[in-house]
Amino acid sequence: ILGFNVQAQGTRAVLFFLSCLMLVVGFLMCRAIITSKLGKVLIAVRDAESRTRFLGYRVESYKLFVFTLSACMAGVAGALYVPQVGIINPGEFAPANSIEAVIWVAVGGRGTLTGAVLGAVLVNYAKTVFTSGFLAPYWLFMLGAMFVLVTLLMPKGIVGTFQSWRAAQREKRDVAAADAASIADAKPAE
Repeated sequence: ILGFNVQAQGTRAVLFFLSCLMLVVGFLMCRAIITSKLGKVLIAVRDAESRTRFLGYRVESYKLFVFTLSACMAGVAGALYVPQVGIINPGEFAPANSIEAVIWVAVGGRGTLTGAVLGAVLVNYAKTVFTSGFLAPYWLFMLGAMFVLVTLLMPKGIVGTFQSWRAAQREKRDVAAADAASIADAKPAE
């Protein structure tokens, strides 16, 4: 790339740093979109497209925006991916790779940005660990089992399950505080 040896450790480190930087930039950009009015409309389009259209929003324009933004992000990701792996062949477009990306989101948590990143990191770490040893031929079976187990045991993924648990803990704490306050108010004055 630009005269640099792609196999050199320094170049690989720079590519890794750029990949991490683009991940952070993309994450922050998506977070900004989600928390804006545009994000609320996009969530409405996702949840009830016909209702959103009925309220006067041009759903097609919002879908086109999201498609274009995701295509730009995919282009940047591809431009950083190819030099790191060295070569792209038709095997890279196999259905297993697309299914693996869906599993990243399922493991991390659907509907959350942090869930997608966490799922990608965890599943790829598991892939690195399990495909380097004697379990390599069974990786796709383990990936399928991971998807089934997450779907059955944690349908909201890791982040969604953690958010539900945290909300339940907060509710318990609020109920306990309200009970303590009502008991204190019920005591007769001395």
